[in-house]
Amino acid sequence: MHRTAASIVVLALWFSPSTMAQSKNTASTNKVKSFDHLVINVSDMERALAFYKRLGFSLINEDGWRRGQGQVSIRIGENQKINIHKQDVLGPQNKPQDIGPNDRFNLAYIPLAGDADFCLVWGGTIQEAQQHLRDSGVDHVSSPRNVTGARGPATSVYFRDPDGNLWEFVVYQQ
Repeated sequence: MHRTAASIVVLALWFSPSTMAQSKNTASTNKVKSFDHLVINVSDMERALAFYKRLGFSLINEDGWRRGQGQVSIRIGENQKINIHKQDVLGPQNKPQDIGPNDRFNLAYIPLAGDADFCLVWGGTIQEAQQHLRDSGVDHVSSPRNVTGARGPATSVYFRDPDGNLWEFVVYQQ
């Protein structure tokens, strides 16, 4: 009885005019158009760079990074990238960074290697994606799986980088 009454109150609040107006207003003011970049944390930068190069990714600023000038990025298409950050050594407790007045906005709250999970659109067949990964020396490649991506029905193949970050290549159905 109490659970039913609580559910009704929650639904009433959810569908109240002020809540619905706020949702519509927020949706109409959101001007996000696309991704610019994502960040992946790695424990061993040289190992990670060797892995991504074996996969055939173009790297941005690899030489500059070695000279202490900026970060390395993986180029994705013409106008997107994945920045590669070396995981800060946080100690065994993996405490998060300060989010108060001393907040460092250049890092994730708890920047740990192996915590990424993302998907990239593959421009060929799923079989070509699997073969590319095997040819690139990736040890474990998943079987193709039917998924629903941002653009609709698709087939994906999954793999992990040396830090355990989960990568997915997706091929959309024609």
